[in-house]
Amino acid sequence: MSAGKNAANIQPAFSYNITVFGYICAADLSDFRGMEAIQKKSTGKILVIGASGFVGRNAVKQLLSEGHAVRCLARNPQKVQHLAALGCETVQGDISSASSLLEATTGVEAVYISIQTLVSQHTDTAGQDFMDIELKGLQLVIDACHRNGVRRIIYVTFLGVSLTAKSEWIIGRWKAEQLLLNSDLDVTVIRPGMIVGRGGQGFDMLLGNAAKRIAIVVGSGNFRFRTIAISDLAFILAAVLNNKECYGKAFDIGSKDVFTMNQMIDIAAETLGKKPPAKIHIPTGVIRTFANLIGRIGKMPAGAMKGMIDSVENEMIGDPAPLNKILSREMLNFRQSVQKALTNT
Repeated sequence: MSAGKNAANIQPAFSYNITVFGYICAADLSDFRGMEAIQKKSTGKILVIGASGFVGRNAVKQLLSEGHAVRCLARNPQKVQHLAALGCETVQGDISSASSLLEATTGVEAVYISIQTLVSQHTDTAGQDFMDIELKGLQLVIDACHRNGVRRIIYVTFLGVSLTAKSEWIIGRWKAEQLLLNSDLDVTVIRPGMIVGRGGQGFDMLLGNAAKRIAIVVGSGNFRFRTIAISDLAFILAAVLNNKECYGKAFDIGSKDVFTMNQMIDIAAETLGKKPPAKIHIPTGVIRTFANLIGRIGKMPAGAMKGMIDSVENEMIGDPAPLNKILSREMLNFRQSVQKALTNT
């Protein structure tokens, strides 16, 4: 259920939908610009739910690098062995299990949540709507925090979250944010733009398109996105931990520049030293017609494929100014993020 878990069961021709949101990406954590913005370190242990995913594991590495003690909740501890080797404690469990969450939150002072329920889940959630799984899981996290006296939660969603969106995924994420922000806990919601970094499905697929003579783009490719380097996102996730100015708020984060998917493919191609590719656009309506079939083939939770398709035409712009004022960190622009990702290959 990790936010960065590769959707291995989804047919490749349609997994480009995830590229459009692109919040599932990996990268390095070598850039520590703006360290002066980090507040005094906590001494208690921090729980990361979704540590096997791209965002989660990079958040873990950032927290460990800053001297925090970290515990990772994982359905399969084997998938976070690399984090255990760095000093992270691992606990087996899942957000749909109240008992495992109660155990995982014992003795911690903060919880990071970086998950998604678009891909196949375990048998206990079979037949459930994909956002119902996430919302029920988040309520269990809230309950466990209340029982164990944990006050602090940082939740990662994405830019463009809205109650009036066309996508059930986006609407569901808005409901998830509201559930947490109204939980009587000290919650911060972080909404990143399209995440740029090598090793993740989203950016790697964009880069793969940029390297070809012909790029396949779902939808018109004209909807706009703000982007963020994974190193900037990891920094922010750690920086807001003990910053009380961030409690009870949701923050949009990303670079100053805004581009369409078509433009980002061309910029990535130029950065690779190649000519911008020709583009074939697949209408979302064509894929939407087969959404249920694709979802069944991919063993996805009910409604997940349609939720992804509908999200393709949602713009991810937001306003990163409020958090920028608090942290005073200059974010890498898209071209710089691409260059950094390629440099750290």
